[in-house]
Amino acid sequence: MGLLLAALASGAVIFSGARDKQAVAKSSDRPNAVAALGRIEPESEIINLGAGMSPDRVETLLVARGDAVRKGQALGYLGGYAEQITQKAVLEAQLKEATLRRSTELTLNQQKVLSAETHKRQILEVSPLRIASQEATIASLDAKLANDKDILNSQTQLYDKGIQSRRLREDQQALVTQGEANVASARAQLAQLKQQFEVDKVDADVQIDLARAQLERSVAEFPIASLEAQVAKADATARRMTLVAPVDGRILNIKVKPGEDVGTGPILVMGDTDRMRAVAEVYETDIGRVSVGQTATIASRALQRPLTGKVVRIGNMVYKNDVLNVDPAARADARVVEVWIELDDAGPTVRLTNLTVDVVINTTETSPAVARAASP
Repeated sequence: MGLLLAALASGAVIFSGARDKQAVAKSSDRPNAVAALGRIEPESEIINLGAGMSPDRVETLLVARGDAVRKGQALGYLGGYAEQITQKAVLEAQLKEATLRRSTELTLNQQKVLSAETHKRQILEVSPLRIASQEATIASLDAKLANDKDILNSQTQLYDKGIQSRRLREDQQALVTQGEANVASARAQLAQLKQQFEVDKVDADVQIDLARAQLERSVAEFPIASLEAQVAKADATARRMTLVAPVDGRILNIKVKPGEDVGTGPILVMGDTDRMRAVAEVYETDIGRVSVGQTATIASRALQRPLTGKVVRIGNMVYKNDVLNVDPAARADARVVEVWIELDDAGPTVRLTNLTVDVVINTTETSPAVARAASP
């Protein structure tokens, strides 16, 4: 702690009113600390919300500068949003109608398939019974014909002996002739039943195949999949025309107002100001002295008191400095590495996004919590 007090005491030039002479003390004059300019920003970083598609114009904004917003909240709409919503509604209505019609056609054709299958089952069950009945009829006629022929033979023998009359023999002959005709007719009818049975079986299979083909056609006839794809496309386009908050946060600035054309820049600027941090731009020649866990002090004339924090992340790239140094002797093209500092009390910085601050990183003192985490 003595080293920290010594560093702060030696860095009094940063926090004093002499800032117009020198914004940040030279690190070479501070062996136990690294001094740098920095800025205050949300932990979410500053988020620039632009248009998902261009060219377009801003139709409606639902928020004002300073409003708190929640993740997923609609912040505004571009010019084509209403048209896309209407188009989506039309496509959804067409999809609903097509779905209903297809359902009706499917039900009808399923009933046709069921009817054809029932007809085939009837053929397979009833026709064999008719054939069996006809075969039984033929057997009965054959038996009667055989009996009539036997009687005819007996009467013929009696007639030849002069015992039987010719009239009785001729009557019996007529019965035999009629019986033979009945048997022939019954056999012809049996052949017809068998042939019809085979034809009906083929026809039943054809009717089933036809009904199933109509069922498949009714499925393919209605463009359900393409309508669903069009609805999804219209919905995606409408979402692209909607400005949506990617995180919980606050609207920091409005770049484009309703009615103005959207350019390549942002429409809204936002960030999660409930969680603020400092970003120090450390000279590349000093970055080797900085490590995660070191304590830091952040000061500005806009702050009533200096704030404290700890280094939580060190950048991996060297940039040209972005923070404006008010010292006319300072290098304008300095090469720096960004160092992220978590503030112990970020409350005073909630409404000071992009505030330029002076940062002193104590290179000899590490945050106790980080030290404990790093110890074996």
